[in-house]
Amino acid sequence: MNIKINPFNPNATVSTNLFAGRKEQILRVISKLEQVKNGMPASFLLVGVRGIGKTALAKLIRFVAGANDDVLGNLNFVTSYYSVESGQDIGSALQFSLNELTDQLPASAMDVLSSSLGKLFKNGKFSIGVFSAELEARQSEEVIALKDQMVAVLTKLVDTMRSVQKGDNKDGVLIIIDELHNVSNLNFCAQLFRGIATTLDVKNKGFVSFILIGYEETLDEFFKHDASARRLFDVINVDVMPKEEAKEVLIKGFEQIDVTYDEAALDENIMVTGGYPHAIQMIGYNLVDADSDKNIGKDDWKSAIDKTARELQTKEFADMYNFKGKNTLRERILDILAVSSRPLKQKEIADLCDGKNIYQYIAPLKKSHSIKSNPKTDTVELHSHLFRMAILLHILPRIQEEGYLSDVISEVEGKS
Repeated sequence: MNIKINPFNPNATVSTNLFAGRKEQILRVISKLEQVKNGMPASFLLVGVRGIGKTALAKLIRFVAGANDDVLGNLNFVTSYYSVESGQDIGSALQFSLNELTDQLPASAMDVLSSSLGKLFKNGKFSIGVFSAELEARQSEEVIALKDQMVAVLTKLVDTMRSVQKGDNKDGVLIIIDELHNVSNLNFCAQLFRGIATTLDVKNKGFVSFILIGYEETLDEFFKHDASARRLFDVINVDVMPKEEAKEVLIKGFEQIDVTYDEAALDENIMVTGGYPHAIQMIGYNLVDADSDKNIGKDDWKSAIDKTARELQTKEFADMYNFKGKNTLRERILDILAVSSRPLKQKEIADLCDGKNIYQYIAPLKKSHSIKSNPKTDTVELHSHLFRMAILLHILPRIQEEGYLSDVISEVEGKS
């Protein structure tokens, strides 16, 4: 029995061998890390919507940072990655991050840390303060205490890594913290990280970089108590992938398992995903699953698009549209956009909703990424063609049996 190998995995972070695109962002980070290895600190905020590929980008950066590849800046950092759990405090997240670093240190470095850091490093593990559920005044004091502990640990860590025997020494430290919105004391984080970075820089120990990953809407809360910390971070917006980069992801997967593909079909259909990496992975997985002749053709695309749209109804799209409950004005707006063959102006949508107040829904729909707007044409459209397909599959029985939206379809198509 031959088991079909599928290189795509929608339920996991994209592997480095299938990673494509994001060249501008990668080069931007690498160039800054080259400065960090010379003692000039730099940190980053990767921001973007869910499923846009922030974690995959950070995973690749982490790989490059420790690869010591002469084509990629000869970076030889000790690195850690930690994903914050809901309600976890930043001190706890940093402690887990530091302890992951120890797994990459030679025994000689561990001995030095053990003898010099006292209670901050015992039995091969770091132990730093965590936050208590106190008033803000008390938390501010804890931020200062945690900052001092982190500076003490990172100073000794940097000195130790850069002075061990030749071949074991490292360029610096890269700490990646994901799911930033889950941090319980997010509004104190900017103050903390600015304090750490500034103090290390003044002590000439600026061989440390932080990459924090979250949503754009969390930035105001993050910088709440320390707006000046914005100067510390390079904010890198991770957006949808352009067409050629999205195609590159699928092509790499097809080539990995020696499957050919219809270039015209790929070119015609790739942007049904809207350029969202998670949707690209789902389409890729379903294309390989549908294939029966080692060639991805038009029929495979038709099957994969239908299957992916149905699957996304219960996954990412479940937060963007109510596929199970009552059809409200919010859903009607999305239904109208789904049956339209073109983007619509807000006034057009209002008219098609019998003059009802749709405007209260537009901002929330944008925030949830159900729709996207084009300021140049003053129009809005759905998140992606896959989202459109998911809605159409949902409302098709009503269209066929009840004539649902027939007046809208006639009106919209008549103006096309």
